[in-house]
Amino acid sequence: MKRVISVIFLICTSVLGIAETLETQARGKPTEKQSTYVLIIGGINRDPNERQVKDKAVVNLRKFFLDNAKVESKRLRVLVDKNSSVRKGSKISTAENLKKTMDSLAATIKPTDRFIFYYVGQANVVVETLRLNLPGKDITHKQLGKWIEQIKASSILIVLDCPGAGLAAKAMTGEERIIVCGSKSDQRYSTQFSEYFVPALVDNENDTDDDGKVSLLEAFTSASKKLDDFYRQRYLLTTETPVLEDNGDGVPSQQPWRYKEDNKDGLAASKFFFSCK
Repeated sequence: MKRVISVIFLICTSVLGIAETLETQARGKPTEKQSTYVLIIGGINRDPNERQVKDKAVVNLRKFFLDNAKVESKRLRVLVDKNSSVRKGSKISTAENLKKTMDSLAATIKPTDRFIFYYVGQANVVVETLRLNLPGKDITHKQLGKWIEQIKASSILIVLDCPGAGLAAKAMTGEERIIVCGSKSDQRYSTQFSEYFVPALVDNENDTDDDGKVSLLEAFTSASKKLDDFYRQRYLLTTETPVLEDNGDGVPSQQPWRYKEDNKDGLAASKFFFSCK
């Protein structure tokens, strides 16, 4: 009788464990610890003033991910131009180094982890191909897309703060992916998206739904509106319009904060927070 009771107890315990696991998965929470990996890439900036601005963005991004998002230092990689003022402690952002880093991350990142790729720098468009300007050989958005495809994370955020960034959205689109572009595909001038986006991540005033934290969508909305104000107040032609894609159709939206009314991009970004805690 005791043996029968023990067997019944074990069966009940197993069933309850399975039920708990399924319930956890249904709520979208991984059954094992989720880690966030970040790769920041600084491209070429031949203009000294612009290089200084982009270098500042890299510094602020690194500080944000380490101090605010609590990303472990071993899971944060930074590659920059050899002339960058933040070169110390970082590898040079050549195509070869980028490929090696992506391969290493692909072999390390687990399906339950998250991956954030952030490029800030120059780029140009040649025959409907976006070319990220790196020291030495440039890389195309299609090459980058193939490298990112190797990474099997539960969610991937790709931020491209460069001219013509919107051209890459369709090639980068995938399940559980959010793509943020600092400009539309037909805007070929230097961008300043990160100057507004990075500070927006730590500004509690951007917590518009009062849930105690700033979502990706809230930070994007703040940066977009401040950029719009920048051009409007100076009576300048708008040369950069940030766009966001997160519904898998490959077509980025200029106003993802209207996702409830437009039934387009924005829902996934509204639920994306940089800190897993």
